[in-house]
Amino acid sequence: MRVFPWLLLLVWNLAWAFPRVGVHEGFTRLVFDLPSREVAHTLSQENGLLTLILVGVKAGALDQVVNSPEVVSVQTVPEGRRVRVQVRLKAPVEVSVRRFSDPERLVVDLSLKKEAASERPAPPPSQNRAPKPPRPVVLLDPGHGGVDPGMVGHVVEKEVVLDVALRLKRLLEKEGIEVRLTRDKDMHLSPDKREDLSRRAAMADSSRVNLFISIHVNATPTHTAQGVEAYYFGRAQDPRVVAQVIRENGGGELGRRLTEEAKSVAERILTDIVAQANQRYSQRLAETLGRKLSQATGSPYRGSFPGDFFVLRYAKVPAVLVEIGFGDHPAEGRRLADPAYRERVAQGLAEGILAFLAQGAFAR
Repeated sequence: MRVFPWLLLLVWNLAWAFPRVGVHEGFTRLVFDLPSREVAHTLSQENGLLTLILVGVKAGALDQVVNSPEVVSVQTVPEGRRVRVQVRLKAPVEVSVRRFSDPERLVVDLSLKKEAASERPAPPPSQNRAPKPPRPVVLLDPGHGGVDPGMVGHVVEKEVVLDVALRLKRLLEKEGIEVRLTRDKDMHLSPDKREDLSRRAAMADSSRVNLFISIHVNATPTHTAQGVEAYYFGRAQDPRVVAQVIRENGGGELGRRLTEEAKSVAERILTDIVAQANQRYSQRLAETLGRKLSQATGSPYRGSFPGDFFVLRYAKVPAVLVEIGFGDHPAEGRRLADPAYRERVAQGLAEGILAFLAQGAFAR
């Protein structure tokens, strides 16, 4: 597994500012979420001021105090069909500009020029030294539990997903990531399924966590399917996905009712720009986790799909539901019973989470 020690010093801001600003060890990062590839930009640096002009984008006026080693503040000024961003610098900086797509964004990294860095005084050895930035926080949700066993086949879902979540927690903590669990033993959050899912969803609050990942085991009526799937919140179109959503939402009449409730939330996303941005990041997270999990286990990657999952409906952070395999398949179900295979599942999920964080999608 690749190690990203800089994650220890990553600071995020999940308010969707323009730009989002992150203070890292040795550089300050500006992340601009863009509506399309057509957005053009220019950049200039003069007299302690870095100016970016982005044409074809709209943003509200904003003045952010940063006070990093490189940056004093960042001011966003809307000017009709373009936006001017003025970055007040503490010293001359080296500028690295990269463009990413899906979702479209511009990432600008600012680091002190070597002569400026060498002139900086050493930090005093006193208690006045700035505290370390907070660590990224990932919320893991082992599905079902307690009175709800989930799918029962060659394995019991609630037992497998809890074991995988605990293994994943250990791996992520080694990388400097703070991990929280919706449950850490065989328990339900409420015997009422709607309340149980609502309590899990409420824990995915952007003021407390940065990613939400719900872990599940799949099943089909034919017991012949195998592979991994990942879901993000959105309107399910495929009848097979709709059936899967209903099952994970509690099954039967309850599952159908909760799915209808979630659909109304999914429809509102179409008119909510912030929710749309979060949905794009959730889609990218789902795709990354699915592929990394498949690579780690050798299980086929069946794709990532939108679904009206009740547990994902109000997440303000990138949130996904991952089906780590089919517990009713005669071969894959038995693999999921093997502790060594579960460790590979956890490693694949950890690789996916680290890869997603390393893409520079977030800053706080």
